[in-house]
This record gives sequence, structure tokens and C-alpha cells, in this order.
Amino acid sequence: MRRMVALVVCMVSTPAWATKLCSIDFQTAVNDTAEGKAAQSKIDGMYGMRKSELERMQNDLEKAMADYQSRQLILSADAKQQEEGKLQLQQQTFEQTYGKYQQEMQQTYQEMLGDLDTKMRAVAQIVGKDQACSIIIDKAAVVYAGAETVDVTSQLVSKYNAQHPATAPAPGPTPAPAPAPKK
Repeated sequence: MRRMVALVVCMVSTPAWATKLCSIDFQTAVNDTAEGKAAQSKIDGMYGMRKSELERMQNDLEKAMADYQSRQLILSADAKQQEEGKLQLQQQTFEQTYGKYQQEMQQTYQEMLGDLDTKMRAVAQIVGKDQACSIIIDKAAVVYAGAETVDVTSQLVSKYNAQHPATAPAPGPTPAPAPAPKK
């Protein structure tokens, strides 16, 4: 709240001709830097391996359920209970593995891109000075920006890549999302 008040006071006390509002789409900037692309490629590779395992587990679960449904009329009450327990355990294992992989990938993403965010903000300050911006706002937090607001996202990406070169990711198809656990 104090920042908003300070911003309004600054804008009111500064002549209109001296105020230059700039915006940056930080998410796009992160995705467009060489370092961000390399990190995303690594995460996609990791995700591809996990996706195959999750698909195998899901297929095994679906086959086991179909097998149980086809045999349930001829099974005794004890056998049904045992089979249902096995299916429930298999379902729980699948869901736990799915959750573990999701959490693992989110943690890896944050670890890889946390440092990038810090460095990107430092470069954004340089871009702001170079572009004579009075203030830079992240587009994700903006409801409306008039035509006089200058987007400096491309300048940020260019300057960041120049200061922090990274190996370009290997070209390849982007893996599809992993299947969600069925209930």
C-alpha cells in the first residue's frame, strides 16, 4: 500500500513530461532468454521420462480394473475384497507417484529459475535506466496500460542474454502433459 501511495505522490509531484512508464512481461522474458529456454528444455526432458512411467502405471491400473470387473461375478466375497484392496493400493501408488513427480518438477523449476529471476530484476533496472523509465511495472500485475506505456520486454531479454549467455536448448518436440490420476 505504501508503494502505491509513493507511486501516486511521485506521479502527482513530477511533471507529466518527465514521467515515463514502462512495462515488462517477466514471464515472457524468462521464457525467451537463452537460460530460460535451456532450463525449460531440461525440465521437459525430465518430464518426458516421468510421463512414460506414469502412462505405464495408468495402463496397468486400467487393465487390472477391467480384469477385476470381468471376473467379479464369479469371485467369492473374500476374493472380491482382496482384489478390491489390491486395486485400491495400486490406485494409491499411482496417485502418490503422480504427486511426487509433480512436486519434484515444480521444485526443480523453481530452483533453476529462482536465480534467473534475481538476475533478471537486476538487468531490468539497467534497462529502466537506459530507457529513461520512471517506473517499470510487471504486465502480470497491470489491469490497464495506456498507449504511452513503453514495453521494454525485448530490451530486457536482449540485455539479459548478452550478460548471461546460456547453452541453447536442443530442438525437439515438447512432451504432452502427464495423465491426471483417474478416480
